[in-house]
Amino acid sequence: MKAIVINSFGPPDVFQFSNVPEPSLKLNEVLIEVGTGSVNPIDYKQRKGNHKFILGSDFPIVLGYDVAGTVIQTGKDVNHFKPGDCVCGILNNKYGGGLSEYAKGSEKCFAKIPSDFDPDNFAALPLAGLTALQALRDKAELKQNEKILILGAAGGVGHYATQIASILGADITVTASERHKSFLNQLAKINFIDYTKTDILEASQTFHVIFDTVGKYNFIKMKHMLVPGGIYINILPRPKILIHKLISLFTRKKRVKTLLMKHNSEDLQLLINWINQGKLKICIDKTFSIANVGDAHKYMEEGHTEGKILIKYLWPEEGKE
Repeated sequence: MKAIVINSFGPPDVFQFSNVPEPSLKLNEVLIEVGTGSVNPIDYKQRKGNHKFILGSDFPIVLGYDVAGTVIQTGKDVNHFKPGDCVCGILNNKYGGGLSEYAKGSEKCFAKIPSDFDPDNFAALPLAGLTALQALRDKAELKQNEKILILGAAGGVGHYATQIASILGADITVTASERHKSFLNQLAKINFIDYTKTDILEASQTFHVIFDTVGKYNFIKMKHMLVPGGIYINILPRPKILIHKLISLFTRKKRVKTLLMKHNSEDLQLLINWINQGKLKICIDKTFSIANVGDAHKYMEEGHTEGKILIKYLWPEEGKE
């Protein structure tokens, strides 16, 4: 099958077209024909080799976790999907494997897309949407009328977190640059702080939850902005996280938590239900063809996305790029 691979770790131009074996299924796995994918920070970090000591370097490597497409085969133990189902999901294979004609994942990776929706954009939902949901609902246990500060609110995780915080009934303050203000105002009722003009660390407000989606700060720098019992959540674990957790024991029950997103088809279906009800929007910043996935990575690394980056799988003819 056709795929985009890397044969070494490196810059965005390291991607190459190739043919790789079609994945074989385990009993609990689903095979889909991929129509679209999306780019997440983990993708370009893995392309650079940031995880090579954990995941290895068995080249060629097919990157990509977020996918949407059509089920073409299921393992014998799969109960909720059948060939022809339109689904989206986040793959649970090493390095993902989504930048290919066909991709597989366990049944818990996927959820069905309603038939009255264009399925393409749903590839932009799984990883970022699940991260935002599990951070705010499970880690923060965010409640109605609680005050939350979302750092990096215009990005992939941030724009979902802003909307989910609104669904949960929170009082929302966000940080982003001024050019994202109109975009964020369309997503939820917010208090807006332009981080290019205001030092957030000098703000006088305090919050029940601080959700740092960009990893710019840490618990030590921001604990003064938490109410007693407040929670700081960082989705980019840092080496000092254990030290910060120890320090939190002496900060009037202020807590620091980090999040490792869990594959959960029920959570993904909840997000899709919210979309179906008009409560949640998938926002696409730019769309690239799979032939230009390197450009998509480069654009994401610039760090100014508004929503998500989508990849459309329009494969070139044999021998052409």
